[in-house]
Amino acid sequence: MLYRVVPRPLMPSAVIGEADISDGPESYTCYLLFTPDGTRILHGSGNGTIWVRDLSLRELVKIPTGDISQVGDWTRLLNDHIIMSGTSKGFYNFWDIISGTPFCTASQGSEGLDFTRLASAPNDLTARRWEMILRDANQLQGDPRVHNETHNRMVRISEESITVDEKSSNTRVASLNVGRKPQEDIMLSPNGKFVSFRLPRSIGSYLWNIDTQTVYRLHGSLHYVVFFGREWSPDGHYIAIRRYSDFTLWDTHTGALVSILDFGRMFRGGILGADGRLCFSPDG
Repeated sequence: MLYRVVPRPLMPSAVIGEADISDGPESYTCYLLFTPDGTRILHGSGNGTIWVRDLSLRELVKIPTGDISQVGDWTRLLNDHIIMSGTSKGFYNFWDIISGTPFCTASQGSEGLDFTRLASAPNDLTARRWEMILRDANQLQGDPRVHNETHNRMVRISEESITVDEKSSNTRVASLNVGRKPQEDIMLSPNGKFVSFRLPRSIGSYLWNIDTQTVYRLHGSLHYVVFFGREWSPDGHYIAIRRYSDFTLWDTHTGALVSILDFGRMFRGGILGADGRLCFSPDG
């Protein structure tokens, strides 16, 4: 499901694309990612398939990898010719989009990526294309899910408090005592100004505005829900929360609920939350 944010409180967002992306019982979604230009969506499936889709969610490219480990934790599209998948452990796989051929793997070495060729190019033109793309180290950066941070801060848990420090000087920026030890999945926004956190035995989530020292309780006035995941917009102005059967969008500056997209049914995977992934387009 792809939808456009409508910045009016409590108004449902406009759905601009919908597709059934299931393909068998093991087709849970591993990840959904926009390309940097925001024109395509990369979709990794638990059945071992990687797709490239347009903004109407129409299938453009389908790569059956044959193994969930090759789908990886994320995917990049290189020059519209190669799909690169990667894992947090530093292993990478490469496929030629035109032929669907897996042609090499790579692992992180002491001086960059160490490549292992799996297949020969069908012709000289393809060979030159592969070589040119793989020679461009700027394209082979790491996990695209990592936000381009505009700060030098880190967030930690210390007993019943959440602390924010400057990385370079280890100087304390702010501290918040929340009365009990927070859950480990605290998240610092890309601009370093907000912290999302949860407390044990709580179904809601909290948003801490570091500059104003204000804490907002999100979902506090809503009916009982199950909380599964969160995602910051690239500029940190919004936080999206994936729940039992809907997505909610919140303004981080005011703590206001901006929009709800209610699917009217629980996400496939039920209480395990195996589906219903979130991702923002690059322009938010």
